[in-house]
Amino acid sequence: MKLALCISISALALLIGTGISESTAADGRSLSKVNGSIRAEPGQLYESLSTVNGNVRVERGATADEAKTVNGEIVLERETRIGSVSTVNGSLQIGEGAAVSREASTVNGNVSLAQRSRVDGNVSTVSGEIELRGAEVNGTLSSVNGDIDLTEGARVRGGIHIRKNRQSNWNWGHDDPPRVFICSTCVVEGELRFERPVELRVEPGAKIGQVIGDAVIRR
Repeated sequence: MKLALCISISALALLIGTGISESTAADGRSLSKVNGSIRAEPGQLYESLSTVNGNVRVERGATADEAKTVNGEIVLERETRIGSVSTVNGSLQIGEGAAVSREASTVNGNVSLAQRSRVDGNVSTVSGEIELRGAEVNGTLSSVNGDIDLTEGARVRGGIHIRKNRQSNWNWGHDDPPRVFICSTCVVEGELRFERPVELRVEPGAKIGQVIGDAVIRR
């Protein structure tokens, strides 16, 4: 009896440490790992896609309620549909025509949105850059140390927020003020709120909301 129990515990530990688990939810499968990358197949329906140490790739036309990792990047290929995407140490790449219905967030990584992509909630990072190329965000763009670049007619409905660094040690290597660029065909409907020094460049023709901040350098 004791021997059988030990074998069962050992097998469970091995599964958790190295394997992938798959379960069937009411509206799709859930894929999860601890160590290793995850791939959602084209056109398939999933509930959750999650790993700890690895990347998550959602291939063209796939749908999932969430995609998340801790140490890894998340790539949404063209025409994917995701509820939310999040990572801690890694970038977010949201492909052409992809849609995120809630939020897209990372801590240490860049966020890039391609043409015709859309995020209905907030897009946030701490130390990475945010780039929108002809994309739409219905929430707020927020960062602490990263640049923000809006081109090709990008639209942000919830404004832009450069947050104050609450922990001084996070500033290491980020002494230069973040740069915010808004192209001539871009629109930012909400406030541009800057809690730290920022270099702001707005091309003629761009439409923006109220600029709030005492240390904003206009170019």
